[in-house]
Amino acid sequence: MRRKWTFLTVFFMCIGIAWFLPHLVRAKVQGQSCDNCHIMHNSQDGQTVVSEAQRHLLCDTCMGCHTGTNDGVDTTPYVMSSIEPTYSTLTVPGNTLAGGNFYWVATTGEGNDTKGHNVLGLSDEDLNIPASDGAPGSWVSCSNSCHKTLAEAQTAISTFGSGCEGCHLEVKHHADDSATVVGEAGGYYRFLAGHDSGDGHGVEGIEDSDWEYQPTSTAHNEYFGLDAGNVTDTGFHNLGNTMTAYCCGCHGSFHDDKGVWKRHPADAVLPDEGDYLLYTTYSTEAPVARPDLSGYSGASETVTPGTDLVMCLSCHRAHGSPYHDMLRWDYSGHWCEGSDNTGCCTCHTSKD
Repeated sequence: MRRKWTFLTVFFMCIGIAWFLPHLVRAKVQGQSCDNCHIMHNSQDGQTVVSEAQRHLLCDTCMGCHTGTNDGVDTTPYVMSSIEPTYSTLTVPGNTLAGGNFYWVATTGEGNDTKGHNVLGLSDEDLNIPASDGAPGSWVSCSNSCHKTLAEAQTAISTFGSGCEGCHLEVKHHADDSATVVGEAGGYYRFLAGHDSGDGHGVEGIEDSDWEYQPTSTAHNEYFGLDAGNVTDTGFHNLGNTMTAYCCGCHGSFHDDKGVWKRHPADAVLPDEGDYLLYTTYSTEAPVARPDLSGYSGASETVTPGTDLVMCLSCHRAHGSPYHDMLRWDYSGHWCEGSDNTGCCTCHTSKD
């Protein structure tokens, strides 16, 4: 005799599965209620909640959620502070994260254009670098684009946002990125993905569990890098899913001609000779990239000259820092910080 399935039977079976297998059904939203981030009707107790309409029924903007002070307890990564953050160095723990902080460039902070990326909603256009000129090292010719400036709303691609979303294209807060290497399924490392010609490509890496809050040689991000050679056609096409490839989306020409020492090498292997041989313990002040992350289950404190690579983030912070050009240390005053192999002397160990 064939069983006759009714709508109610199927319905209650689905409820039962959801109840007994919560790790399969609700794994990606555990720990937070939907209304922490979303709102249905933009009203609560007769009052308007969101002053400006947001996509995806969000309660706030990127900066509205990511403005605050990192304390190692709150699980939200804050990249903008209302008061000057303490900067993470080798000797002072600080409360900045891997990308630094927009405080030093934001109009509500120090407001110094030289110390961070100018981003829509946080700062005005960089007075030193007009949008018409494009980003330093820019190779794009389109008139309206995030590749020109992040401080203006872009209309070139209607499906993408502006400002923060000019870099963080594939925002997937619901994605399961618990895999060792965050790739396409998790929205790529820190949601840094390509579009159009870069479609299907993004930055691959291993995320520190607290986004490098007070990192150490054994607790930090792991970045992917490849020896790019002296290429002129930069970006994901030739540089792979590396952090340098992403930076080259706006600063592509910086990668050209490094073989004749016009610019500092990026995505270049640390030489296995001379003073470079002494850089063997991972420094969070001058991090390196790895040519293969498949064998990593987390952070490694070992640096291998002849294998590991210099990348853009070896010297710069992505959001901002207290130093000019978003550098990770004070290059203008004491570029090697004494004789303890910090700053530039992390790699150039004999130059201190």
